[in-house]
Amino acid sequence: MKVAELLRSLSEAEVQYVLVGGIAVQLHGYMRSTFDVDLVLAMNDANLVRFIGVARQLGLTPSIPVTIDSLRDARQIEQWYREKGMLAFALREPQTGGGVVDVLVRPEVPFEQLLENAVEGELFELKVPIACIDDLLTMKRSANRPKDRLDIEALEKIKRGEDPNA
Repeated sequence: MKVAELLRSLSEAEVQYVLVGGIAVQLHGYMRSTFDVDLVLAMNDANLVRFIGVARQLGLTPSIPVTIDSLRDARQIEQWYREKGMLAFALREPQTGGGVVDVLVRPEVPFEQLLENAVEGELFELKVPIACIDDLLTMKRSANRPKDRLDIEALEKIKRGEDPNA
């Protein structure tokens, strides 16, 4: 699965999403590597059905031993969050080294706010909704992993009009 193929398929299926994570940071201007696609979805059933259709079409399967339809079970997602601290529902291509899509099921910033504040980016000649810098900063500060701290520094530079890659 190529990122362009995923984004084109999401667009064609009219899936409501906002791009977050490393790719969103890149689209704001900080050149860094990333190995997955992080999305926040509208978690209503109709949108999830469209997303699951795209995932199946691209051969994506959950990285845990459950069916992809588990993503539509809000009570199950809540239980996994409470009992295991699950924040993302990871989908993978079956082949070794295949692509990964992480659906954030407990984002620090709710989908509605992310969508309202999203900026339009262009990736592979597609218009894509990307989380605004302030929302990315909120999410990155919450995660607070070493790579998130680097992203925070870069995003703060971008906000100040500085080159984050210098």
